Amino acid sequence: MHKKLLVFAVLFAFFGTGYAGAQTKTIKIASIDVQKALNTCENGKTAAAELSKEMEKAQKEWGAKGEELKREKENLERQSTLLDEEALSDKMRMFREEYRDWERYRKDKENDIRQRHNELVQRITAEIIQIADTYGKENGYTLILERSLVPYVDASLDVTDEIIKRHNQQYGKKSAATPAKK
Repeated sequence: MHKKLLVFAVLFAFFGTGYAGAQTKTIKIASIDVQKALNTCENGKTAAAELSKEMEKAQKEWGAKGEELKREKENLERQSTLLDEEALSDKMRMFREEYRDWERYRKDKENDIRQRHNELVQRITAEIIQIADTYGKENGYTLILERSLVPYVDASLDVTDEIIKRHNQQYGKKSAATPAKK
């Protein structure tokens, strides 16, 4: 919400204070849908696919361990009438520790994947914004707005596809783990 207010304030200051009439320069505006660019550029697709595979692998891994723990719990419940109280208590304590370790591992793995996702999104978004900046300067744009920050933008002002094309040309398709070119 604050970003939208900032955009409107900038536009008001830009257009509402007589800037447009005082300048001889033509105002040229475009818009970019950064989310679309992120999701459809080659690196964005590659990163999404790699993270999806990594998450599937992790879920299979901790899913198998979860099933093993479930069977172990069922065994303990069946043995509860056969074991003395101290032995049952020891086995239940060991089971709780093993379960707690499994939960920690699962949460840590999810957090690691989520953090990696955020880092990749941040890196690719920065690349897209840099390309939009260069594109704007090369083509004489006064302003390129992020599409999600304004309620309406005419489709003819959208430069997203050109930014995606340039991103694919500049950064090419590479593994999500590959660092960005400097």
